[in-house]
Amino acid sequence: MEYLKFTPELAKDWKNALSSSEPYLFKRVMDSMNQSQLESKLWIIKELIKLEIKPKRVAILAGWYAQYIVPLLYDNFESLQFAENFEIDNDVLPISYKFNKRYKDQVRYKMNMRDVMTKPLKYIKNPNVSIPPEDIYDMIINCACEHMYPMWKFRELNKTVQKNPLYILQSSDDDQYDDHINCVNSEEELIDQARIKDVMYSGSKLLSNKSTRFMVIGR
Repeated sequence: MEYLKFTPELAKDWKNALSSSEPYLFKRVMDSMNQSQLESKLWIIKELIKLEIKPKRVAILAGWYAQYIVPLLYDNFESLQFAENFEIDNDVLPISYKFNKRYKDQVRYKMNMRDVMTKPLKYIKNPNVSIPPEDIYDMIINCACEHMYPMWKFRELNKTVQKNPLYILQSSDDDQYDDHINCVNSEEELIDQARIKDVMYSGSKLLSNKSTRFMVIGR
């Protein structure tokens, strides 16, 4: 996968999102749209296609505005039914919904303001009742592992409800930023942090911003 399909519908949604961004947020939105951001998301899609993965319900952790990953997923996987972006930044919500308006209007995209490192994605309200299918994700994408605690903690928080989903994890060796609290130096280190046992793919890529990005796909 080498490109994003820039359709008229996508252009309309992006124009509305960019034109309505508050001035103090505009730089952050622009940072989220740089070359390396798109490179890393295209890498995910490329490897998922190779593995012949057919996602149905996807949880995106710390997806920021999700203006790349959401259309890429829907354009490439007919199996996809729903994508939910879990974020802690309230400023992201209205802009992300404008970037992905057509999916929001179809009830196929949702923002969820939640700290996924301290709270599970979904709570079990009654342990004696079957878990609703809409509370279970078959794929979990985290392109921001360097911003979070090791992913084994997330897995422990969610093991009761999320039954062995496929994890797509990306992290970085770029430790120059204060909010990069958990960088790694190899894909092997990322595998170890997440305690992935069934590794379907692992690799590294030098991005245009000169940082090395690592990716692991597995369970």
